[in-house]
Amino acid sequence: MNQKETHPVYMNSHTFYVDRKVTIWVRERHQVEAETYEEAEKQMIESFKDDWYDNTFVDQEWLYDTQEDLEPGDNGGFATIEMYSEDKPNVLIDNL
Repeated sequence: MNQKETHPVYMNSHTFYVDRKVTIWVRERHQVEAETYEEAEKQMIESFKDDWYDNTFVDQEWLYDTQEDLEPGDNGGFATIEMYSEDKPNVLIDNL
């Protein structure tokens, strides 16, 4: 063997990706205009019940410490972890 075949400096680098499906909480901040807090609370609760509160949305924050891996059983039996290669477009292996 020559030096090129055994020395790590001469080895080719290969990139792989592992995609994971996860659940995570997202905190949204909403704001409403009202005379009192009680009136504002009532407006937000009604908007929440109707699932219509886009007009009150201000911003959001991802709560990364709440992230959890999703299992195939919680994903309709579909894979939740898949490995890809930069060199091949198809899934190499998954968690099924």
